[in-house]
Parts: sequence; C-alpha cells; structure tokens
Amino acid sequence: MKMNLLLCFAAILVLGSCKKVSDPNDPSDPTYCDALNNIHITATTSLQIGQTIKLSVPEIGGYRIYSWIGPNNYTNQYPDDSITYASLKHEGWYYLNVTKPDCNTKFDSVYVDILLNQGTPACNIAANACTFSNLFDDNFTSVHRSLDPGYGVLTIAAYGTADMKVLFHPQWNSREPEDGIYNTINVPTFDQVDGNYNKVFISTVKQGIYFASHPDQQVYVSHLNGKLQVRFCALAMSGSNGTTYNTAASGNLVDQ
Repeated sequence: MKMNLLLCFAAILVLGSCKKVSDPNDPSDPTYCDALNNIHITATTSLQIGQTIKLSVPEIGGYRIYSWIGPNNYTNQYPDDSITYASLKHEGWYYLNVTKPDCNTKFDSVYVDILLNQGTPACNIAANACTFSNLFDDNFTSVHRSLDPGYGVLTIAAYGTADMKVLFHPQWNSREPEDGIYNTINVPTFDQVDGNYNKVFISTVKQGIYFASHPDQQVYVSHLNGKLQVRFCALAMSGSNGTTYNTAASGNLVDQ
C-alpha cells in the first residue's frame, strides 16, 4: 500500500515538472499577444491652457512599434510622452497604433480637451460703454452679433456716440464662443494655420481716426443672461491720419 502511494506521488511530481511554463515572448505561446491586446491609453483628457498633456500606455517589451499621431502635426514613437504648455492647437484626437510580430495591430485613441483660462477684468465698466484714456467716452445704443459681411467672421458691432467692432476667430462661426480669456491681434484677419482660436480683433473710429487693438492683450469673453459679453481694461489701441495717436480703452459690450 505504501509503495503504491509513493508511486502515485512520484508520478504527480513527474507530470507536474513537465508542465509548460507560459512565455509571453514566445510567438507560439497563447499569451504572446495578451499585453498588446490589453493596451489602453492613459491621458490627461481635460486641462487648461498652459498645463501639461500626458499620454502613456504600458511598455510591452520585445520587438514592438508605437506610432502616435495627433493635432498640430503631433507624432511620437514611445509608450509615453508629455506636451508642456498646452494650447488650443493641441486640442483634439490622439491616435495610437502598436504593432508586434505575429499579433494583430492594436488601435486606441483619446480626445484631449483644452479649456480656456478664466479670469475677471480689473476694471468695472457699465454695460455697453467704453472709456478712453485721452479721448471722449462712448455709450452704445445698439450692440448686436452677426457674421461680418466683409470678413465673414462672428462680430460684436456696437453703435452709438462712436462705432466699435470685435471680430472673433473663424472657429466661432459655427459654435458659441466659450467663456474665458482671449488675446488680441492687431489686424482684422486671422492666421488659418494657427490653431489657437482664442483671439479677437477690436477696432473703433474716434474723431475720424480708425483705431486698432495692439496684439497680445487680454480680453474677457463671457455670457450675461445668455447674451455674449466682451470686456477689456486699458486696452492699448492706435490709429493714424498721418500722425499716430495712441489711447487706452476700457469697455463692456453685451449683445442685445
């Protein structure tokens, strides 16, 4: 009886020692493609301008090729990457292909949403009014949004003691402008290649002189009771009739 038990025990040991050990680097092993098949992107999917986008997937080892593409001509061939100081041009879909010999290609994607920075203007100007550092102040009796017939972009046009216009980037022609901080440009046309669409151009006519906003100044876009609102403080503007004139404008325009 004892001999039979010993023989059975020995047989179990022999059979157990012959069991094949899983090897994920062996193409013939059933688990060879598991790590690839289970890849999913981990990413910073919502962040504000100036923050860092992080993209990553696990390192599966062996011979493999990672291939990323994304907005603003983004490409990468590593399992993880960071995009520092993100801006609106980095918003969109990021796609990943991972290939490994004898396995099906793995595809995954993620959408990264870049949010506008928020803020409050330092000045407090009455609705539909504009003050100037060295010119007469304005009150507007008519303020309306439309597509500007000359430039074909969303515009807030204000009329009263003087006229003022705010032109928006074409990105907002078909969608409602998001609340946040926008930057001025100094010409009434927008660079179609530049994906940073939080930009506006502001102009006014004072004493027969056309004044235009200087670039890279902050403008605060928001909504008041559902109406589009544009505010700015000490906005540098200049115009010329042969002599150059400079002023600083502080305004609050609300679509009526």
